[in-house]
Amino acid sequence: MNAAPPRSPRARIFRGWWIVLACFLSQLFATSAGGWVFGILIAPMGDELGWSRTEIVSAITVATLLGGFLAAALGPTVDRYGPRVLMTVALIAGGTALILLAGVQSRWQYYLIWSLYGVASLGFNNLGPVVALANWFVRRRSMAFMFFTAGSATAGIALAPLMGIVEAHYGWRTVWVVMGAIVCSIAPLAWVTIRRRPDDLGLLPDGDLATLEPDAAPVAYGREWTVREALHTRAFWLTTIGFTLIGLPQWSIFVHMAPYIVSKGFTPQEGALVVSVYGIGVLSGRPLYSYVIEHYGIHRALLTYGAFYGSTILLFTLPHTLLLFEGTAVILGIAIAGGQQLQAQTFPDYYGRNVVGTLQGYSGVALTITRAVGPLLLAFAYDRSGSYVFTFVLFGLACFLGVAIFLLGPPPVHPADRGR
Repeated sequence: MNAAPPRSPRARIFRGWWIVLACFLSQLFATSAGGWVFGILIAPMGDELGWSRTEIVSAITVATLLGGFLAAALGPTVDRYGPRVLMTVALIAGGTALILLAGVQSRWQYYLIWSLYGVASLGFNNLGPVVALANWFVRRRSMAFMFFTAGSATAGIALAPLMGIVEAHYGWRTVWVVMGAIVCSIAPLAWVTIRRRPDDLGLLPDGDLATLEPDAAPVAYGREWTVREALHTRAFWLTTIGFTLIGLPQWSIFVHMAPYIVSKGFTPQEGALVVSVYGIGVLSGRPLYSYVIEHYGIHRALLTYGAFYGSTILLFTLPHTLLLFEGTAVILGIAIAGGQQLQAQTFPDYYGRNVVGTLQGYSGVALTITRAVGPLLLAFAYDRSGSYVFTFVLFGLACFLGVAIFLLGPPPVHPADRGR
């Protein structure tokens, strides 16, 4: 491992960690609105509005597709100008959309508002935070991404049960008002803390304060690739395909977890409890994957992640008691814990800081399809058969196929280093 640039003894919090905080909070509420909390509200919203689960979940599909495809167009712009404006405006727009959900009465209103949220969420749920953290951290990137993606797990542990209580006492409409107001309140923090990259402020990544000679930068912080060079590597395409396959369960099971438990004869409160336990597993697994990435590399972490997750999905179809559901939910949460971090960190580690937004956007087109289709597929299967199990089994097999794809796409070698 290359030696890190020396640090100054000055005890000052590196600006990058304030950016991590803003990104953590953005992730916390973004994944709640489109996943954890949304899953808890599927049943009460459907009961009051008289809509099927497919109709309720289809809005998430529309929102995900809009956000994902727009990310591909915005990626190069975010690489060039940074995510500060994008994240700030997106938080305000996304929070406003959630507040507007409280007044929904018709399907066209529901789908229009979720479309607005889908466009906004690309800025504060994925593209904006990933570009920001990839530019501000290199040696400590794994730790930064671990804390950032912990926002999703914290949502399952804290926000899902809390909003479940709010829904039980005040209704699902109040939940959306509370969620929207908090999302809007994060915007000032994003505006104040986020800048394009530390270089613009005369700083170095990770809080290093020493001055590097130009020739030493590639050694300390890795080679920088161009978009053209990256797109001509096998690793980019195979990694994208692997993430696409594993994305089917990753972005859908947690949305349907509470309804799945209810379909087994348990109460909505017990379903919310299992979701919370699952969130504990996700949060607990974050340090595990961060350790694997730092000590064994991204590629081995990808293989471990896919195999572990596929196995635990199959395991989750077996229990018939609440205690066993809680136990397998914890294991499932630990298995999926590395998903977001690996998706966020793989391309910066492989290709450097300069093109991460563009590559995330291009790869995100394929990932968007599975993120959009996965929840809808589960809802459709349940509406037709009354069961989630068969689809869960297919999702588990998709993970094993993803492992095989990852195996064929090891980390690329920069053109300047070939032949050495």
